[in-house]
Amino acid sequence: MARTKRRGTRRTSTKRTRRSTKRSSPKGLRMTRKTQRQILIAVAVVVGVLIFLALMQKTTYVQKTFYKGEVGRNAVYGKVTSVAIGVAGRGTIRVRSFNTGKTYTFYTGVRTKYNIKRYPRAGDRAKVYYVYDRGYLKATYVRIR
Repeated sequence: MARTKRRGTRRTSTKRTRRSTKRSSPKGLRMTRKTQRQILIAVAVVVGVLIFLALMQKTTYVQKTFYKGEVGRNAVYGKVTSVAIGVAGRGTIRVRSFNTGKTYTFYTGVRTKYNIKRYPRAGDRAKVYYVYDRGYLKATYVRIR
């Protein structure tokens, strides 16, 4: 009797098994083309309505005049036309307003403050804050620009 080689209990196959790859589901919102189109149409309608409302607004604006047409209560912004200030700081500053075109005469003194450590010159742009005292406009703060 011829002896044959004994087979083991473990079978080996010549075919390689292929692992199946599972597709991962998409993360986030799952939207079909139809829902994407509906959302796009809704956004386009909203934007169209907003543009229509913006075009229907009044295009003519009327500037409201407050404080007799000046920039603020007890404030005038304009061009300095003349300056006459003495040694002690007492003197006058004349300012022609940009808003109304009126020329104002302001009286200065030792209590008048300046944003730059100098007196304004003719031709400077200045914003003058003042108080009305006994019929005179007294400058309290002069902002030279």
